[in-house]
Amino acid sequence: MSQARSPAARGEAVTVLLAGWAVMIAAAILTFLELFAAALMLTVAASAAAYIYGRNKPVPFWFGGALLYAGAAMVALAAIRQGGAAGLYTTLFIFAVVWSTDIMAYFVGRAIGGPKLAPSISPGKTWSGAAGGAFFGVAAALGLCAAYGGHPSVILALLALVLSAVSQAGDLFESALKRRCGAKDSSHLIPGHGGVMDRVDGLVAAAFAMFMMAYCAMLFGAGDSVGTVLFRWSGLAVLPAVQGA
Repeated sequence: MSQARSPAARGEAVTVLLAGWAVMIAAAILTFLELFAAALMLTVAASAAAYIYGRNKPVPFWFGGALLYAGAAMVALAAIRQGGAAGLYTTLFIFAVVWSTDIMAYFVGRAIGGPKLAPSISPGKTWSGAAGGAFFGVAAALGLCAAYGGHPSVILALLALVLSAVSQAGDLFESALKRRCGAKDSSHLIPGHGGVMDRVDGLVAAAFAMFMMAYCAMLFGAGDSVGTVLFRWSGLAVLPAVQGA
């Protein structure tokens, strides 16, 4: 039987949680100012500090990881949308890959079946579904590129394949986290869908992967934003006109 926490321990835990909220607010301000690298570094530093501090303190084991997960998602999604038409294209690119992967993995897995992908984490997922989802995720990304007047390429297909794999890994991570915490759903805001995080787990993972790959490319002069990097990789040298611009 676990012992009740002392008032001092409860107060210490509340202080740490409030500090976490303060970090998230500061990261949100930096993100709003488009200081994405600074926001991410702040989140990583706070996550590491929470983990080190919480090892011998009354702080939930998941708190440091929660800071990193929330902060990285916020920074990546905001950075991807930055850049006008290029940001919109990149956002649609991520949506096309993730949604096509998620939807078609379900239908292909149900139709073909076969060996389970990760039975101890998510018994319903199969290798055939993962492969089918990846195939349609790549097809959706190349189709979007062609619709924008770009030039679908092997490089772009490999990028979409990586994002599809990462989105499926993000889905499995969310399922593993729920099992670790003994929870069936991440929340009750979307009944029948496992909660909000079950709808965006793959999106968060893929968005962060896109952000990191594009940011590394930016260090070598590939562009000045995530959107412009993907525009170049898609063979879109000229930004399409925006209605009302």
